[in-house]
Amino acid sequence: LEVNTRLQVEHPVTEEVTGKDLVYEQLRIARGEELGYSQDDISWSGSSIEARLYAEDPSNDFLPATGTLIAYEADQNIDARWDTGIEQGSVVGTDFDPMLAKVIAKGRTRTDAANKLALALESLHIGGVTTNRDFLVSSLRTKDFLEGKTTSDFIDKAKPQRAVILKDESLENASSAAALWIQGKNRNEAQVLKDMPSGWRNSRLPRQKLNLNYLDETIEVSYQSNRNGTFDINNGTVAKVLQWSSEGIDIEVNGYRFFSKITQQDDQIVVHGPWGDVLFKILPRFTLPGSELQAGGLVAPMPGKVIDLKVKVGSKVKKGDTLVILEAMKMQNEIQAPIAGKVVEINCQSGESIEANTPLIIIEPIENKD
Repeated sequence: LEVNTRLQVEHPVTEEVTGKDLVYEQLRIARGEELGYSQDDISWSGSSIEARLYAEDPSNDFLPATGTLIAYEADQNIDARWDTGIEQGSVVGTDFDPMLAKVIAKGRTRTDAANKLALALESLHIGGVTTNRDFLVSSLRTKDFLEGKTTSDFIDKAKPQRAVILKDESLENASSAAALWIQGKNRNEAQVLKDMPSGWRNSRLPRQKLNLNYLDETIEVSYQSNRNGTFDINNGTVAKVLQWSSEGIDIEVNGYRFFSKITQQDDQIVVHGPWGDVLFKILPRFTLPGSELQAGGLVAPMPGKVIDLKVKVGSKVKKGDTLVILEAMKMQNEIQAPIAGKVVEINCQSGESIEANTPLIIIEPIENKD
């Protein structure tokens, strides 16, 4: 048996099913008051489940993630409890535990509670930091979880999805929403000819284009406004903006209507819709000379401290060799060689604290003569 004379992280579950505020009761006892009731006075109703929303990457062995929360807003229309201490703009670094929030739902039955909790999580508008949100939603909706088969090998047996895999149609809808929201933002912020239709020209010119990056894939969205207020997008897609605001866009794409909550910060834009949240990077129209990543360059995937440097200039490495060990959030992360080659430049040293995307090592590929 385990006995802990303190509140557990899961205490909100007990509070939901008993109606007792355990934090309040703890403070009462601490100031010398009597508990005031016995075990026989406690009754339970319904079922409650708590999920821990973490800044971690389930697709990368649940390693902790860092970054700045571009978007962070729960849907207040869904009956769920959010215990959290962060907000949009919060920086998730390496100095604290990566838990972002505890999310608690109560239902008449365990299945009701699981469905309500999954809905609350997938309705969260969040971006800028990789989280386990989609993994939690998938876990809550698996057959094994709903049947209570949550043993220590649940992940291996049930195999819940660790990230949302977007269908081509969903990705097209998300990118279309992003492009037309940005054009609406440009019209709203225009200083001259603000009432002119978006993309209006008095001559025949190429369509407007926007390049977005999603999971290392470049997506080109080209569009042209029509006289009836619709837009032609890419290869025959017809879109209509029903309402635009700084917070999102109500849009119809090929007859399918949906609302996307959208948040942009610099060159990053988070698009929330029926598919979940998609984080795009807005690519510049022109690449500035010298801004390209050098071939064979290895960058830090997260901020941290270099605790070991395994190579030196001139070292020959094989693909998969460990080159650098970074410490972040009390965990050691091995940075491995993406290719076989020769180390020609090292831009870090042992004991140095670095930021994410800092160039670490440059490897010159070695051609295989076999």
